[in-house]
Amino acid sequence: IFQPKTLSFTSTNPLINKTPTTTKNLPWTWPWS
Repeated sequence: IFQPKTLSFTSTNPLINKTPTTTKNLPWTWPWS
């Protein structure tokens, strides 16, 4: 999907970083996107 952007903010977010599976369920629009 949007892996480049996902991986970018995932590294900065410990909450999502520890839960990679959540990345697929995340909203399309992020405040820090």
